Amino acid sequence: MNRLWKRLGEWSFEGYTAPVAFFALTLLGFGLLAPRLGYYQDDWPYLFYAFNKGIPSLVEELYWDSRPNAAWLYISLFTILGFRPLAWHLAALIARWMTGTFLWMLFRRIWPARPTGSAFAIMLFLVHPFFLIQPAAVNAMLYWAGFLFFSLSLWLMATSLTAPRARVVLVAAAVLLEALHLFTSEYFVGLVLVRPLLLWWMIRKTLPSGRVAIRKTLRTWLPYLVALATYVLWRLFMFNPPPGGDRNAPRLLFELLSAPFSTSLQLARTALQDSTIVTITSWYKTLGAEYLGFSTIFDWVALGVMVVAFGGVFLYLMRPRREPPPGPTSSEWHSQALLLGLVVVGLGLLPLWLIGQDIVSHKNPYAATRFGIGASLGAALVLAAMVDFLVDQPRKKAAVIATFTALAVGMHLHNAQLFVYSWEKQVRVYQQFLWRAPAIEPGTAIISDQEFLPVMGQYATAFGIMTAYQVGDVNVPPLWYFPLYNAALDLEGVVQGISLEHGRVSMLFRGSSKESLVVSFEPEQDRCLWILQPEDASLRLIPEDLRRLSSVSSVERIHASAADEQALPAAIFGHQTQKGWCYYFEQADLARQFWDWERVRSLWDAAQADSERPGNGFEYLPFIEAYAHLNEWETARLLAVSASKVSTGLEPTLCDALIRIEADTSASSARGQALVSLRDRFVCTKYD
Repeated sequence: MNRLWKRLGEWSFEGYTAPVAFFALTLLGFGLLAPRLGYYQDDWPYLFYAFNKGIPSLVEELYWDSRPNAAWLYISLFTILGFRPLAWHLAALIARWMTGTFLWMLFRRIWPARPTGSAFAIMLFLVHPFFLIQPAAVNAMLYWAGFLFFSLSLWLMATSLTAPRARVVLVAAAVLLEALHLFTSEYFVGLVLVRPLLLWWMIRKTLPSGRVAIRKTLRTWLPYLVALATYVLWRLFMFNPPPGGDRNAPRLLFELLSAPFSTSLQLARTALQDSTIVTITSWYKTLGAEYLGFSTIFDWVALGVMVVAFGGVFLYLMRPRREPPPGPTSSEWHSQALLLGLVVVGLGLLPLWLIGQDIVSHKNPYAATRFGIGASLGAALVLAAMVDFLVDQPRKKAAVIATFTALAVGMHLHNAQLFVYSWEKQVRVYQQFLWRAPAIEPGTAIISDQEFLPVMGQYATAFGIMTAYQVGDVNVPPLWYFPLYNAALDLEGVVQGISLEHGRVSMLFRGSSKESLVVSFEPEQDRCLWILQPEDASLRLIPEDLRRLSSVSSVERIHASAADEQALPAAIFGHQTQKGWCYYFEQADLARQFWDWERVRSLWDAAQADSERPGNGFEYLPFIEAYAHLNEWETARLLAVSASKVSTGLEPTLCDALIRIEADTSASSARGQALVSLRDRFVCTKYD
């Protein structure tokens, strides 16, 4: 043990071990599940434009999204990273780690005598529990790229103060990076105002006269202020908003001019609430009781990773250290770190408040976390300063920081697992759409009773489905997704027939509820994708509202194509080789639509050969009808009996199927015996 402790003592915060430790911590929090993550939420508009319309079309997408200057970033990233999810998740992880590393290098220059406190803050920042959309890696790169440029710019600025020979080059690079992140991502426009405070602290150390230090601080800040002023002038007076309006317009500035007192009061209230959420309340999520269920293997794996994170952070922070150079007293560091943290929290949230939004009332708790990515640095500083001030012994301090980081790592793992499940479900539904509906007539609305993909949303699901169909360079979306409840649609109106309109960026869909496909997708209940038909109005396995919606479902809008078994685009989804039962069901349901009964029978035979059977009785229906139309009545009867055994409550649907079969098949003694037997078994008179 003494030898190990001596070896650990050879490490130092001043060396290269801190970035390695930061990377290991980032990897534990965000890298372990990266190979199983995909695309989500705002990732999909980027994917849709880049994949279907070509990477240069991101200029169009980002102009409509009120971020025209971010096009260079995404064009570059898609050109380098391509479309495979893993590349994007690794890029987002590296950007997060590099941001933390450059901030740590900055803090070393500001507080050279307090390396431990700087390490506390960066470790807490890297796994801070507020920013929850790291798994949405394409979208997250907008934020992390901006944060990375900002942190690198700050470090270059600090370095220029002690490098007179390279000062011009360093300042030029720092100003360029400030302009780059301001014009690319507006999320850090408030944080740039922290520069004079940092400059004052660093310059004041070398100048005895406060007046001289103030003049030098302002003079040093001037080129950065010019970059900020240029951005503000461009954004307020020269920016050409898209036809749909500027969704990031600084509404608060105009409201302050028209109603200064009430607006200021509301701003103070919002600032207090949002700052509390980022700084304090966000840590409550790390104590979720659901993480302690230990009902799955993943729960135990996550616990093991948390133990590793705790042990690694604790050992790293507790290793013997060299004597730091002379510097500020503990009280000075505490006050400076706490002040900087509070300032960064406020300035980090300022862009959100300027556009008239806030975190506390945001309707999407996941999307709202992007607004606090800059403020999370301030929250980490506040917590680091409080722990260092309130906890007296180094061992206890290390244990507290290790506990916080371990809890955050566990929370991020559980959060990522939700995204893993969402991606798996996305791949399944997109593939099953292609199997069941290889070609859909343009102008088709896809309707469900509620959203069936977690951490997605209406427009994201629409873009995902269109990308799966590889619709190409379209100006009008050929389909759109409408979840009844989430889209606030009137059920009676949809059933009677209403116009449907929705869009995102430059894509605007217009259609009718009478020209739709009504779907149900609940793989959690061992079901495949069901594209319902009007005759499914008696299906008791789905909610009543969905049964009513089935009356407007028009499967005639599904067309056969030369590639009935077309696959998902491999560039995004990889090569999907696993088919399973749902392949046979979707293909059989498609063949049933076109009365290709021989095809349905061959699919049943192939499924049996592969030992695949339905997990829900409803999925027997295409095969029951096929064998009946092929006059194999005993097989049809046995399948119907099996269907009723697999799913209780299916009898009304089976009875309706028997009515259709009798109307569409020729009379025979075998038919009569089979139908009578089944009607008696299902007590069909009860449902007449």
